[in-house]
Amino acid sequence: MASAPPALIFIPFALAGGTWIFVGVVVALFFVVVFGYYTRTGSGISQTPYRRPDGPPESPSELAHDTTQELQNWERGTEGHQRRHQRPSGEPTDPAVAHALADWRAGTATARDLVPPIGSAEPVRGPDGAPTVAIYIDVSNEPCRSAYRLLSEFADAQRVRLAVRQLPLADVHRLSLPAAEALEAAAAQGKFFELLDDFAKSALNDENELLNRAAGQVRDPDRLREDVRTGRYRASVVQQIRQATASGAPAVPCVYINGAQYNGPITTDDIARALRG
Repeated sequence: MASAPPALIFIPFALAGGTWIFVGVVVALFFVVVFGYYTRTGSGISQTPYRRPDGPPESPSELAHDTTQELQNWERGTEGHQRRHQRPSGEPTDPAVAHALADWRAGTATARDLVPPIGSAEPVRGPDGAPTVAIYIDVSNEPCRSAYRLLSEFADAQRVRLAVRQLPLADVHRLSLPAAEALEAAAAQGKFFELLDDFAKSALNDENELLNRAAGQVRDPDRLREDVRTGRYRASVVQQIRQATASGAPAVPCVYINGAQYNGPITTDDIARALRG
């Protein structure tokens, strides 16, 4: 029986190889399409797959959306919805602070106006007679620092008065109380906003760093360190916590526009619309 020509013997293998080549090309194209969908040159991650279905084509994706600007993500003593049910980590060492925070968390006040109104002795940035935006913050957590940075830039650009009151969650964040007291001590030397601007730039890592940063902003650093060490302005901090309770502040950060509680997102456009009334 005559044997098949050598070339014909390899035809089935060639056909099989062609099938595998075709499958390989299809798989490669699939990964190219997926990679192109989820990435884009120069930015690493495409926002298209994560874009809000109810948003316009140019709307930012949920991936890039800063959830710290959404009021529903802020809780009493937490930094976001991930910790929505987390209880405070411990009691502050000062009983007056602990009692004030406990009363604030109980939150029975029905008023939603700023109580008392911003007084002449409080630190305020901006021209007299301009619309007033007030904010309660705990400068030791990032949502508050982010909100303050945005409002500060907005106030400078729009000629708005910005007032800041403190609501340190000392039973959650260990640096809340020393940071608040350092700000009060800096205010006594006329450097409240200078120190607050510094604190708002980056996280506070430990108390020594906090005090060093605070001391660098004032004329008399030794006095500031002693004021914080002795708790000289702790009563002022407790008073501001009590004021937050009376004002019905539900969480930090909490914003008041011309004395009325504001419940929308903290963005420049939304704040501007609220100011126009």
